[in-house]
Amino acid sequence: MHKVTFLLATLFLVGSTAHAATNEIQYGSLKGQRADLLLLQYKGPAGSQYFTCKVSGVCKDRGTTSPELFPTLLGSRVYETSADGRLAVKPFAVGSTVYHFLYDLSENKPQRLGLIPYMTSANVYFSKNNNAVVFRDGLRFTRYDIATQKLSSVTLPHNLAFLSISPNATYITGYNYGTLRHELWRVNDGTKFESPSSMQSYLEFSEDESAIAFLEDVGSFRTLYTMHTSELGEEDPDSLTRLTSPETETEDYLFIGDTLYFMANVEGALEWDLFAYSDGNVETVDEDVSYGDFLKRARTEDGSYLAYLKTEGKNTNIALIAPNPGERTVLSPVEDSPLSESILRSVTTYGERTGVLLSPKDPAREPALFIWMHGGPQRQVAKSYHPYLSYAVYDELLERLVDGGHYVYKIDYTGSSGYGAEFRKALHERIGDVEMDDVEYAIEELTDDLDVENIYLIGNSYGGYMALRGIVDMPETLDGVVSINGVSDWYSLIQKIPSSPFKALFNGVPDTHNIKAYFQASVFLGMEDLSRRDKVLLVWGENDSTVPVWQSENYVEYAESLGVNVHALSFPNEDHILRQRSTLDTLCDTVTETLQIDGVRCRL
Repeated sequence: MHKVTFLLATLFLVGSTAHAATNEIQYGSLKGQRADLLLLQYKGPAGSQYFTCKVSGVCKDRGTTSPELFPTLLGSRVYETSADGRLAVKPFAVGSTVYHFLYDLSENKPQRLGLIPYMTSANVYFSKNNNAVVFRDGLRFTRYDIATQKLSSVTLPHNLAFLSISPNATYITGYNYGTLRHELWRVNDGTKFESPSSMQSYLEFSEDESAIAFLEDVGSFRTLYTMHTSELGEEDPDSLTRLTSPETETEDYLFIGDTLYFMANVEGALEWDLFAYSDGNVETVDEDVSYGDFLKRARTEDGSYLAYLKTEGKNTNIALIAPNPGERTVLSPVEDSPLSESILRSVTTYGERTGVLLSPKDPAREPALFIWMHGGPQRQVAKSYHPYLSYAVYDELLERLVDGGHYVYKIDYTGSSGYGAEFRKALHERIGDVEMDDVEYAIEELTDDLDVENIYLIGNSYGGYMALRGIVDMPETLDGVVSINGVSDWYSLIQKIPSSPFKALFNGVPDTHNIKAYFQASVFLGMEDLSRRDKVLLVWGENDSTVPVWQSENYVEYAESLGVNVHALSFPNEDHILRQRSTLDTLCDTVTETLQIDGVRCRL
């Protein structure tokens, strides 16, 4: 693949900065738009902060509560707006009749453009190009052309998944699970087309609707293709073009004009870069981008901008690619939070599994080794702070341990994402087996390379389960484990909550066909052999809506009955994701105190 790095010009910002603590984690996202004004939210352990920014880079601090971007229409702020916030449709019911008024919101004072001749209640959508409004009533879609004021309709014969509307609202598209194909229905005459793709994802149109992009499974990897819309329905379209190389996962894709932007890990599972496809060429736009949010379009009078996330240190900011290719603006209205300079970070392989090794530049006299196991399990680790804020808080904990002179290896065990569907599915019905082998083999090789005193496992959610399983599998190797909001008993969890998404890992609820897999995954068998030197710390949020708190409570009760050296830490105001600064500081304090880890500073 031809790679050319764009010349990127970063514009500095004028305006207020957030009042978060120095060196705090602050993750930004684009929450909305009204005309040329963008609404940004920054979230982190210190709370939320809002800003409004121009695409030029000038931002204004709007406080800790979301400001009202949109005015009151007919006495209410409940109405649908276009993606760029320039247009709105306000329904007004009189008896059984519903009037739909079209407004222009681009100026300070809203202007009523007219009444749309659609008089029943329906879901309202705008086309991406602001030239049409679409009303959905069940399976019937009605298009209102703003310029001609004409209506046209199509009624789908069945429900579709991944429903979307093409930029000019020419097509209604979605995925048919019955035929395993994407369908496109032309609104003005009801003609149906099918795309070549069988993968369950979405179709993306160029803004002029001349091209589409979609994913297809190639060798179990999410592979990106594009083709001309005019060749839809043809058996072997000449324009069909594959854009990503073998063994590459595509995370997201979006057309801005006729340029297709996409995020993919072309250079390795943890190497997420942003690419642009135009005029038959693929070029690199930016490296090490964040997949913590979708690619988005910011539409202004100057044209459409691409908005994506870029993590710098402990912050994630919104970057804009201008309609004039090559120009980039980074919206960064908060103070910088740089990474620690005392940590060496390297993507490496131990036990035949990719991971990230964090090494202290100045190791402690008796350094410990921590193996970090992410949740999911269909997630992956990151080279630096994770694209997800919910994982970045644990990256902070891990880096504090390394700042204290200890080693951390963040492992992508079997079942992780970024390595193709076969790697993800290899964990199914082998819970507690293959992924724990990965950890054990990694420890064997790490201890050959590193001079460490003690070894600990630490993980959240699914990784929390792995920590509990690891202490019974490797009691002589490990000195302790930390399980954060982890599962302890798969059998009881899925038996009591048969709708749990975790049941896919066992191919269903407990039954005769999979009971062996459930027992194989148990963390209770072998606990009686744990010695008092094997420390087990369970951490959970008492409002956890993903893994019930009784999973942790039952484990602690059983462990105490066996005399296991178990410690419990619960947070009354936390859910499955630990969010508050006081919680994270207490977690760090408790981990270091329980495991007796010296030299770690847990406070900013």
